[in-house]
Amino acid sequence: MVKTTGPEGPALKETESAGQIQSHRPTELMAVTDQALSQPSDSDQSEEPDLEKALKEAEDNRDRWLRAVADLENFKKRSMQERTKLIKYKEEDLLRELLPIVDNLERALAHGTKGEKKDPVAQGVRMVMGMFREVLKKYGVAEIESLGANFNPQFHEAIAQEPVQNGPSNVVSKELEKGYMYKDRLLRPSKVVVSMAAK
Repeated sequence: MVKTTGPEGPALKETESAGQIQSHRPTELMAVTDQALSQPSDSDQSEEPDLEKALKEAEDNRDRWLRAVADLENFKKRSMQERTKLIKYKEEDLLRELLPIVDNLERALAHGTKGEKKDPVAQGVRMVMGMFREVLKKYGVAEIESLGANFNPQFHEAIAQEPVQNGPSNVVSKELEKGYMYKDRLLRPSKVVVSMAAK
């Protein structure tokens, strides 16, 4: 075809050349496309740090949420415990205020009515004293047995020490003021005198 002369010769040559050019274009395009696919674009590279940052923020938010939930649960437990304790010991202040009245009634019976069991005043005081004891018992108040017991700072308040010759030391020898328990809580300690070894 290249050797043919005439008006169609150059045209055929141009056509052949054009065909050759066209036959090379698909291969070049495929090479360019493969190269473009094999190389990550700038947008893909910029998206990777953003994704890592978003994942880290999500993890941080999850941790903060878990801590907030735990704090809320602890707050609920503390509130429930305080409410239960408040209900359980709601009469504590009132009962503590009644104790000095009981003390005075006991002193009146011990000192003012000795040998006068038939005295109407003594009988009235004794009756009132019995009523007070019943009320205290009803609300869970109990006396602390101190005389002859070993001194215990959880229940006893030592006012003085008393030397003894033959008896044991660190024992409550006298009770100056009775102590009371309110349920499982100390309402008032016993004021006592504690024995000590004589020198």
